[in-house]
Amino acid sequence: MKLSRMFSSDLASRMILIHPPEPRKELLMSLPSEGIYIGKTKYMNVPVYWDFKKVINPHIGIVGITGSGKSYLVKTFLTRASLVLGANALILDWVGEYGKWVKQAGGKVISLNKEKLNLLDFGFTTKAVRIKQIMSALDVLADLKKYPTEREEIEDALEEVYKKKRKPNLRDIVKYLEKKKRSKSARILKRFTYEGCDFFAGNSTLNIKKLTTSGLVSLDLHELPTEEIRSLAGLTILQHIKELMRATKYDDKSGIKLLVVLDEAWKIAAKEESDVIDIVREGRKYNFALIVASQNPTDMHKTIFSNVGTMFIMRLVLKEFRDYVRSSIGYSQFIDSEISSFGVGDAAVNMIFTERQAQRACFLLKKVDGEEPLFLLKIIGDNMDVEVEKDQLMRMLYEQGLDDSQVSLIKAEFEKNDGILEAEKLVSFFEKFGYSRSSIISFLRQLGVKEKRIINIFSLVKMRRASKGVVDLIPED
Repeated sequence: MKLSRMFSSDLASRMILIHPPEPRKELLMSLPSEGIYIGKTKYMNVPVYWDFKKVINPHIGIVGITGSGKSYLVKTFLTRASLVLGANALILDWVGEYGKWVKQAGGKVISLNKEKLNLLDFGFTTKAVRIKQIMSALDVLADLKKYPTEREEIEDALEEVYKKKRKPNLRDIVKYLEKKKRSKSARILKRFTYEGCDFFAGNSTLNIKKLTTSGLVSLDLHELPTEEIRSLAGLTILQHIKELMRATKYDDKSGIKLLVVLDEAWKIAAKEESDVIDIVREGRKYNFALIVASQNPTDMHKTIFSNVGTMFIMRLVLKEFRDYVRSSIGYSQFIDSEISSFGVGDAAVNMIFTERQAQRACFLLKKVDGEEPLFLLKIIGDNMDVEVEKDQLMRMLYEQGLDDSQVSLIKAEFEKNDGILEAEKLVSFFEKFGYSRSSIISFLRQLGVKEKRIINIFSLVKMRRASKGVVDLIPED
């Protein structure tokens, strides 16, 4: 009996050492009327609720490769936040991914290529602050600090034109600089005034205040002509929102009034001087939460990882991406190895709780429990099993350049096999459509297929072709 107790005691102590860490259940669980349900922990099956009062700040980061379930998590979170918190949501959609869902959910989609946003509007601040914000945006997007003379000339021009005109716009600044024969400075701004690129050069048609109180709204940036203009638009809108919300003193009782989603906003999430970083650093200062999502973790500044109250890490295949995230957060090797083999919807969650005695805790989520079933397709072969959202895969195929008939062929093949397709068959489709090996490899990498598997897949395709007596005419890239 004594020996049995000794073994039981020893086993219990060992279990503490080997059991994957999960926060105390009282930190993870909340009343359904106060927290947003996400899913259950992988090992103890504890329901996980996101409660902004329990985390150090309401800001959220999400990383994961294409098809890992990022947008599914965002959509689930926004839907429940509307029901539980009564929060509005504003999505700054860089790639046009959310439009269809927002319309189906009864929200509003605004195409920014049909709108104007005067860069020189004060918005909800003073002239002096707005000048600083404009200069800060240009520092981020045009590396203006590398050109100190031109930077000073542009700042002077802003101050002078504001004095002369009640409602100036960007064209007025360009004219002033040209009149003063400051051609280099004028050229920096002139690219934002050409026809088709003049989103910032006319009278504003966007009512930012109204957008923040209109339920679910998606601002579609993807049809704006350049990444630079998309980023300047996103950053300018975010600056106006920050100043609008600054006027409302933060109060836990008043809750989160607005959720702002930045998805693939790499140009404004990677620079330390960006307003994105300021908002995350300032934590609970505002009654809105920022959700920053990206498929490439290195597109997000390390300050975001170390300061957001909640971080969701979904499937990451590349070791350099996992190393970047791990060095920013500091979770275990066990968690790191799990992340590399996640299925769609699986996540490691890092929460920084407000309780002083509680350290930041990274734990595994079994799977995001969404509002609608997660329709998954599976690509198999060579001991490989890659899951991807159905809608996400279809979008990726179109982005790769496939036409409707080609996408339909692949879709039909999945349906014929209950949502499963062999990887070598998918590669054969791409070869049949005339795609080069390098572009096919790039597509497989986007899906999260590891390099060793990619080599083996092409070997299987070659063997299958040879067994049928077909000569391999595909050029080696």
